[in-house]
Amino acid sequence: MRSRSLYLIIIFFLVLSCSKNQITLPPDNPNTNLINTLTISDSVLKPMEGIYTVIDGSNSLGSQYVCKTSLHKVSFFSNVQGIFIILDFGFHPADSSIQFSGFWRYSENTKQGLINFSISLAGGSADLLIRGIVTNLKLQANFNDANGSASAMTLSYTRPFSDYAKAHPFQIYGHHGVETTANPPYAENSLEGVLHDEAYGLNGLEFDVHLTKDGIPICVHDPSINPRINQKGPLSGNFIQYSFSFLTEYIRLIDGQKIPSVEQVLNDFIDSTTMQYLWLDVKGDPGIFKYLEPVVRAAYARAASKNRTVEIIADLPSQKVIDEYHAQPSYASLPSMCELSLQDAIDNKCQYYSPRYTQGLVLDDVNKAHGLGMKVLSWTLNDKTIIQNYLVNGKFDGFISDYPAYVVYDFYTLY
Repeated sequence: MRSRSLYLIIIFFLVLSCSKNQITLPPDNPNTNLINTLTISDSVLKPMEGIYTVIDGSNSLGSQYVCKTSLHKVSFFSNVQGIFIILDFGFHPADSSIQFSGFWRYSENTKQGLINFSISLAGGSADLLIRGIVTNLKLQANFNDANGSASAMTLSYTRPFSDYAKAHPFQIYGHHGVETTANPPYAENSLEGVLHDEAYGLNGLEFDVHLTKDGIPICVHDPSINPRINQKGPLSGNFIQYSFSFLTEYIRLIDGQKIPSVEQVLNDFIDSTTMQYLWLDVKGDPGIFKYLEPVVRAAYARAASKNRTVEIIADLPSQKVIDEYHAQPSYASLPSMCELSLQDAIDNKCQYYSPRYTQGLVLDDVNKAHGLGMKVLSWTLNDKTIIQNYLVNGKFDGFISDYPAYVVYDFYTLY
């Protein structure tokens, strides 16, 4: 009996070790209501941001929402189970309506479906487009609910974000990009994540950094090639054994993408999003800051040329990484963060301190850090009760989360 139990335990851990993230792509909306529509600038729709309430129809996706706009999408974040809605948009000149087309999804499972919105002339489309007035805005939505039943609802604009929320933007980071524990839409640490993550409510990304054999910083979490993050192939061993060109030729992430370099990630982050923060979780390969520094400095120059304000933060999660950091003294003029302790963050002249959420609210440390001009970010917050508690009772400047929809909704409705 004992040997059989031991056998079952071994099998259990073998299954876990072989498991990998599965991808659940967003459903494909045919966007028929966007046919013959004209492009609208994201800046024109920016006044839409605020709190919305369901005033008619189904509340199966929630009764209250936070609306956020990004470079190419309008998104809504529900009070129910972290449901989020991500929409494309266009102006229909035939009836002066604004049309939206996209999908909804639960944060913690793979339930998702199609949804379309419209703002008619009577619902305030002209006021929004011409005058930026949203006080009378009403959105009509048609969607298939979690049971596949056709449903409808009407959202009404309730209020703008508070002055406090607008003056104190909370840093919301996607864990390895948009990563959920229930089948992410894109592979972790991927360019598709960079290009789409902003629509999930993020203003920051957390990506991991290793080195290749030829000194190219790449974004990948694990040090070794394995089926958790890579498609099955003939290669094995650590990424640092191979050149970047070799990896891009022969390795694919679980959704078929290539492993990106940090340079590629930064270029897309700067060129194709309006996100401000990029947290680089440095893994401590020998000489990594020597190779990372010119890439980061080039990215700042690129951002300046495009009138973009960004902050690229090098994380120091271990003594090994701190030692590598000190081996490249010139990197000290760039933003850095320390996870070990507040004193370590102070000793290394970091601009950020990042305690793990399991350490609690650490109010004394946060107050001291703020007094020294440092910001404090907690990681990785996924439980919705903990997220709300840390927002209400903590004094953090931001979180990493696998479920950013919870953070977005709670921050803008609480503050």
